Amino acid sequence: MPHRAGHFHYHILRIRLSELRRLYWAHTVKELANSMVTIFVPIYLYRLHYSLAAIMGYFLWSSVFWGITQKPAIRWANRIGFNRTMGLGLLIQGMEILMLATIKQAHWPLWLIGLVYGISISLYWTQFRACFARSLLHHRPGPAVGISSALLMLAYGIAPAIGGAVASWLGITVLYGLTMLCFVAAALPLFTGPEFMEREPFEMRELHWRTIWRDLAANQGGEVDAMIATTVWPLFIFLLVPTYVGVGVLSSVAVIASIVIALYVSRRQARKMSGYLKHGVSVVSLTNAIRLAMQSASQIAGVNFFNGLGEALVITPFYSRYYHNAEREPLLPYVYAMLIACAVSDTVLFGFLLLLSLVVSVKVVLAVGLILAIPGSYAMRLMRAPQAS
Repeated sequence: MPHRAGHFHYHILRIRLSELRRLYWAHTVKELANSMVTIFVPIYLYRLHYSLAAIMGYFLWSSVFWGITQKPAIRWANRIGFNRTMGLGLLIQGMEILMLATIKQAHWPLWLIGLVYGISISLYWTQFRACFARSLLHHRPGPAVGISSALLMLAYGIAPAIGGAVASWLGITVLYGLTMLCFVAAALPLFTGPEFMEREPFEMRELHWRTIWRDLAANQGGEVDAMIATTVWPLFIFLLVPTYVGVGVLSSVAVIASIVIALYVSRRQARKMSGYLKHGVSVVSLTNAIRLAMQSASQIAGVNFFNGLGEALVITPFYSRYYHNAEREPLLPYVYAMLIACAVSDTVLFGFLLLLSLVVSVKVVLAVGLILAIPGSYAMRLMRAPQAS
C-alpha cells in the first residue's frame, strides 16, 4: 500500500512538472512574441496617420470586448479543456496580428481588430492563471514564479530590441509575420497531451469580496502601470527617438540584471519578499515620475534600466502572493475577478485618454498617461501577504 501511494504521488508530481514545463514554454514564447510587437502597435498606427483618439479607441474596444467575453471563455474552457482554450487564444491573437499587418490593404476597422484581440485575451489569460495556480497547489510558489519571472524578463528584455531591429531593417510586415509564427509555436504544445485541470466550479457568490478587495486594487494598479508602459511610453519615446530600432533598444537595457534579480528574489522567504515588493514598487513609482522629464535617448535608457530593476524586484513577490491567495479562494472566481478588475481599469484608462485626446495635444495626453502610472504602480503594494499559520 505505501508503495502504491508513493507511486501515485510520483505520478502526480510528474504530471505537475510536465504541466509547468508546457506552461513555461507557452507563456514565455507568447510573451516573447507579444513583446516583439506590442510596444510598436501604437507607433505603427500613429505612422499610418491614425489619430491618437483612434489609437486609444482601439485599446478601449479591446478592453471592453475582453471584459464582455471573459465569462463565456471560462465556460468554454470547462467544456473543451483549459489548455486547448489557451492554445485557441494564442492562435486568435496571431489572427489579430495578421489583421494589423494587412490593415492598409484590407482596411480593417480598428473596433474589429480590438474585438479579435479582446477575445484572445479572454481565451488565454484566465485559463493560464488558473492552470499555473493549480499546478502550484500545496507547494511554495516562490521558486516556480521566480523561474517564470526570469523567463519573462528575458522575453521582455530581448524582444523589443529584436522587434525594433526587424521592423526597421526588414519592415513591420516581416515583424508581424515572425510574431504570428511565435504564437503558433507557443500554442502547439497546448493542444497535445492530457488536460491537467478538470472541470472547475465557477460560482461567483462563493468569493469573499471583503477579503480580496486589496488584491483587486493591486491588480488594477499593476495593469494601469503595464498598459502605460506598453502604449503611452513607447509613443513618448518615439516622439524623441523616431525609429523602431531606437524604441526597441531603449526598451531592452535592463534584461540581464532583471533576470538575476528575479531568480535571487524567488529564493527568499515570504517575510523577506515583502521588503523586495515594497522597495521595488518605490523604484518603479519613482522612475515612472522621472519619465516626465526625459529629453534624450541616454536619459530614457537610464530610466528604463532602473525601471526594469524595480519591476524585477516586484514581479516575483507580487505573483507569489497572487497564486498563494488564489489557492485560498475558489480558484476560477478569484482569477476571473482579478482579470475583470484589469479589464475595468483598462476601460476607464483608455476611455479617459480618448476623451482627453479630443481636447488637448498629443504630448499633453501622453504626459497625463505617464502621471497616471505613478499611483498605479504604487497600488501594487496592496497585494495581501500570506498569513502566518
